[in-house]
Amino acid sequence: MPRKDAAKRRLIIAGLIVVSLVLITLFFREPIGGMLHSAQRGGVGALSPLQSAATKAVEPFENGWRWIKGLWSANSENQKMSRELEELRSLLVEFQEAKYENERLKELLELRDSGVFPEGCEFIAARVIGKSPTRWRLWVQIDKGAADGVRLNQPVVGATVSADRSLSGKGLVGKVIAVTTNSAQVQLITDPQSSVAALVQSTRAEGIVEGTVSGSTIMDYVERDQLVEPKQVVITSGFGGLYPKGIPVGVVMSVGEEDVNIYKQIEVQPFVNFLTLEEVLVITMPLPEGEGSQVYETVSPWEENGQGGGR
Repeated sequence: MPRKDAAKRRLIIAGLIVVSLVLITLFFREPIGGMLHSAQRGGVGALSPLQSAATKAVEPFENGWRWIKGLWSANSENQKMSRELEELRSLLVEFQEAKYENERLKELLELRDSGVFPEGCEFIAARVIGKSPTRWRLWVQIDKGAADGVRLNQPVVGATVSADRSLSGKGLVGKVIAVTTNSAQVQLITDPQSSVAALVQSTRAEGIVEGTVSGSTIMDYVERDQLVEPKQVVITSGFGGLYPKGIPVGVVMSVGEEDVNIYKQIEVQPFVNFLTLEEVLVITMPLPEGEGSQVYETVSPWEENGQGGGR
């Protein structure tokens, strides 16, 4: 019985194939207005409502799929743009930092080439890597030391960016007071224990520039009969042999006199802004004869006290 059913199915399939081939042949051979073409058009017309209904039924699902696909694509694109934005922000920060550093270094080079330093002076560029934590001792730590040629008592100058092209921002920072192999400590001229032999550039009135615990800088030991007025420039006098003559120190802010004092009370504003100081130049000069082999390396005060002058 199963064999007879299988033979019957094969016979039916073969018959359908033969009929299909005959109909296809007749369809392509008859004219457009023939019976088979008319039957095709009728069948298409009869099925059109069903096709239209099926299309409308499927359309919401297609729209939903397109919306989900678009949302997924938008989310991926948003994540990509967010990453690109963060990268651009990082680059912008780097470019701005490089721009500010170039401006500071340009100011430093202008100070070096200003012609105020004696012949034979050489310079060691260094970065400020630490600052004193209190007003009792005002110093900065730099990243150059004995291995780079830094020695005790060498003068240090610096430049901070200013709004104009005048001396503002450029001038004396202080002197080296402690040296290790790869770093050094620089006492600022605002330190209460600092003293700099100086003079008023225009009138040549001489005195000593000193720091105070309050943070101000004064020019002391100026005789009462010496002419000193606000806005006059103060420079190093060269006396004492520590600081070369002519280094800009600051500008006179105020001048006071009291009958009980034999000296004027002069407040000086340093040219260098020590709050924003980031790079300095250590001035090196030829050593006196017989000092070439001396070792100046010491234990720095910040190591003794266990204090790191973090920026």
